[in-house]
Amino acid sequence: MHWFDTHCHLDRLPVGVELSAIMARAVAVGVNRLVVPGVAGAPARVAELLDFKGVELAWGIHPEYISECKSIVYDSEPWAGAGYKPVALGECGLDRRAKCSVEEQERVFAWHLQLAVKHNLPVIVHLVGHYQRAFDMLAAMATPPIVVLHSWSGSVEMAKRFVAFGAVISISGGHFRRPEKLERLLGELPISTLLLETDAPDMAAPFWQGDYNEPAAMSAIGAAVAEKAGLAVEELAEILYNNSLRIFGQ
Repeated sequence: MHWFDTHCHLDRLPVGVELSAIMARAVAVGVNRLVVPGVAGAPARVAELLDFKGVELAWGIHPEYISECKSIVYDSEPWAGAGYKPVALGECGLDRRAKCSVEEQERVFAWHLQLAVKHNLPVIVHLVGHYQRAFDMLAAMATPPIVVLHSWSGSVEMAKRFVAFGAVISISGGHFRRPEKLERLLGELPISTLLLETDAPDMAAPFWQGDYNEPAAMSAIGAAVAEKAGLAVEELAEILYNNSLRIFGQ
């Protein structure tokens, strides 16, 4: 049985945590693919991350970090010189809590969406509030990119609208803090539209016993999701792994 952690911040682990130990624990529970998003352009520790088999990197500007990224050139290949080619754009999007205006957030988000189309890449989208605004931006595009709605926090109804538009919904351990909503998501969305993530080191599942969230939590999250979905954990793992390959490539 294998797992694909589609969103984990391995470059932002607690101080003193050894990346090699994190990866060893992840591999031990069957995690063999991971995507590390950027929040201020490229992830930190690029060379170190790429030393580990199965670790893939995205590139993006989180809405909370827009004001810290003024030096980034908003051109057609901003990751040039970072030492890798991204498997996705993101983490980007809109957040009602961010310091900069929603208009500035929309400008940066739209740039990510256009880059994704140009380079035929999926987009890892962070949304806290502004769900309709984000949906309208995608709907206005002649050819929108594939969108991964990471650790979805909006309503089930809005999730269904995005899915009907071609998006996929990523479930994290944080969803178990509202189990009734998770049950509705699992009951009303096709399993072909779902992914799984830890969002480590954030968004730990309430049942996770570690000192901090990490990719090794994937097996526990997957088992809990399988139980709520009424599927054998082996079946769920295979479906979600293949869904992830479809989005992020073989």
